[in-house]
Amino acid sequence: MVPTRDIDCGEIYERKRRELVALLTECGAEELAQTVPATPAWSVRDVLAHVVGVAADLNAQDFGTGDPEAWTSAQVAARRDKSVADLGREWDREAPMFEEGLRLFGYELGCHYVGDLLQHTGDVRHALGLTRPADDEALVVALDLYLMSFDDSLTDAQLGAVEITVDPEHWTLASGPVVASISADRYELFRSLGGRRSENQVRALQWSGDVDAIVALVSRYPMSPAPIVTEVTSP
Repeated sequence: MVPTRDIDCGEIYERKRRELVALLTECGAEELAQTVPATPAWSVRDVLAHVVGVAADLNAQDFGTGDPEAWTSAQVAARRDKSVADLGREWDREAPMFEEGLRLFGYELGCHYVGDLLQHTGDVRHALGLTRPADDEALVVALDLYLMSFDDSLTDAQLGAVEITVDPEHWTLASGPVVASISADRYELFRSLGGRRSENQVRALQWSGDVDAIVALVSRYPMSPAPIVTEVTSP
């Protein structure tokens, strides 16, 4: 079971959005135009447009028409001509209401949007050839989103339990006999559960047990069809 933590997700989201804007403010036009490997239809600048658009749309209670891809594509298209400075100002306007919502609606929703923001930050850092984000409190919260999603998928499939260890924490997801176990680096597990690794890369993690039975349920999103070169861990 994944714990509910007594953590201010609004504060974490604010800190991480400011870090992302500061990073992209320092980028030139060529860097902003770089294709993001994990979201191949988008550039680095498009990823910023998307995360800003999520906050603006949810504040306006615009949840799309049921097609997530169309919803996110519209966010990017509507901001196609905006600079990083423009997008940063829009995010600053939308953020207080959005971040307060992350506090008011509880940890499960709060960790969802922290997780989404950190996943896209990882995408951007990967595209720019930068080191991966720190293993900090924000990553702990972000991983919880994907653990909850994996837990839901396993429970629905009724395939049994999966044990996960990210030192020093340990979780047993779903219920029943333990089908498989994994001991993993927090960031690598975060990227794997978030669709940023191929099936072969997921299988290559430190598993024991019947991985074949559960591998299709590991990722919240479709796994990358080809291996993704993993992010560097030091300068």
